[in-house]
Amino acid sequence: MKNSLQNAQRWLKQALHDLENAKRNLKDKFYSDTCFMAEQASQKALKAYLYFKGERAHILIHSLTALVSECSKRDRSFQSLKNAAMRLDKYYILTRYPDALPAPAVPYEEYGPEEAKEAISYAEEILVLAKSRIE
Repeated sequence: MKNSLQNAQRWLKQALHDLENAKRNLKDKFYSDTCFMAEQASQKALKAYLYFKGERAHILIHSLTALVSECSKRDRSFQSLKNAAMRLDKYYILTRYPDALPAPAVPYEEYGPEEAKEAISYAEEILVLAKSRIE
């Protein structure tokens, strides 16, 4: 169990760092990067919780919706994150790859402050719950 807690704490620490990066990107008006880093922070927070529960098999999952589902099997309070996960899932691919969007769109030109602020808000919601269940 000690190793599970240590792994969870490492993943949670990285999740918090990613969230801080998202906030810096928002301040610097890098909105697509903000959205992506918020998604990444959320993935790592949910994976931290799964590590805490001794899970390793689901760590390769990149869908927040799927991760929330796995976390919910262990703690039903994670079901409250379903909407946040669905909203953030769209930022995993679309914020990074030009061919994921219809031409001539380029990801960094497609996102604005509203999406970025919303992404941070959802990520904070996920991190707060995951952190509360680990500590």
